[in-house]
Amino acid sequence: MAKIITINRKYIAMVASVFVICLIGFAGFSLWENKNEDVAKNMTAPEIKMIGVTVEPASIVKDLTYGSVTLKGAQVITTKTFDLIVMVQNMTAKKMTNVPVELQVSLIGNDSKKVTSPGSLETLEPGATARIAFRQINVLGDALGKSGTDGQHLITLRVNPNPEGGVVQATEASFRFNVDTTVKVPSTVNKQ
Repeated sequence: MAKIITINRKYIAMVASVFVICLIGFAGFSLWENKNEDVAKNMTAPEIKMIGVTVEPASIVKDLTYGSVTLKGAQVITTKTFDLIVMVQNMTAKKMTNVPVELQVSLIGNDSKKVTSPGSLETLEPGATARIAFRQINVLGDALGKSGTDGQHLITLRVNPNPEGGVVQATEASFRFNVDTTVKVPSTVNKQ
């Protein structure tokens, strides 16, 4: 005897729909996974890592008020000249020579006031750290206790590529600070 099995079209449509949804989900997940792998490949560790920045004389962090504008937690330099010391580290297993370093100080909001100081590290051994000092940097503006914008500076430090010396990657770091020579330095800050 032969048995006849009947299948309702409604059930076939539901099973096919679930199958199509699973297939689309799997394809989407695979595509997302491939995109993340591409991003991970492009996000490699830097060859030269900047591990510390020091300003001498020491800068202070303080709330500044200019008229009705208050700058919360502003980093303030209270002198007309300062020194900038940067610690860098070779993150590779190769020796680097003649590493070009560049410091750029600019007044925010005024493109005509910009100073660039080139420098160079003679050698940087694998895993070693080095100290780069830029001395007697003149500020480009001073808030003088009156203007929140006249003393805003941007410092950008760049390590430029030099394939002959073993540096292929460019590295850059920047930070903002205010110059206001009217701010009193607390006695707890070390004066140098």
